[in-house]
Amino acid sequence: MPADPRRPHPRQPPPNRPRPPRPRPPRRSVLAAVAMALPLLAAGCKGVGALGTPPRPLPDVAVLDHAITAEKLMITRYHAAIAGSPGQAAFLAPLLAQHQDHLARLASRLLEPKPADAARSPAATPAFPPASALTVLHGAEEDAADALVRHLAEVTPSLAQLLASIAASEASHALLLRSRGGTG
Repeated sequence: MPADPRRPHPRQPPPNRPRPPRPRPPRRSVLAAVAMALPLLAAGCKGVGALGTPPRPLPDVAVLDHAITAEKLMITRYHAAIAGSPGQAAFLAPLLAQHQDHLARLASRLLEPKPADAARSPAATPAFPPASALTVLHGAEEDAADALVRHLAEVTPSLAQLLASIAASEASHALLLRSRGGTG
């Protein structure tokens, strides 16, 4: 049966019938919304400072920052040792790669990782003479392992586990360096 052309489709509004006007929100609601939004807008103009002083970082952050700085310094020392004694490059390159891995793992623990060329990055170390390169690295590895172990009680268990693992790695590096002639 064909549809009656004079009768509109049931889902369509009847033709030529104006739509009812939308009700306006009450004036009190508009004023209340403006009153609530005004302080938020003013605080946004002041920036983060409007929220008050930031909280002090947890001990984990300070220890993590110290460990990252120490790893950057160790990497710099390894680069200097390789530059000063290219004959040792094959021996030192795997140890350097492990330190770069340590640095990546430590940096991944920060909520806001610092860029690689952060302001507190250690200065370049001049190349070590071949005779002392292994000795300098041996002493640095032992000192770094000892420093990490001293901080284990200050941090959360998960960070303590990572620091202990890195300290064990650095202690094993010290043993390898001693076996190659680096006595400290």
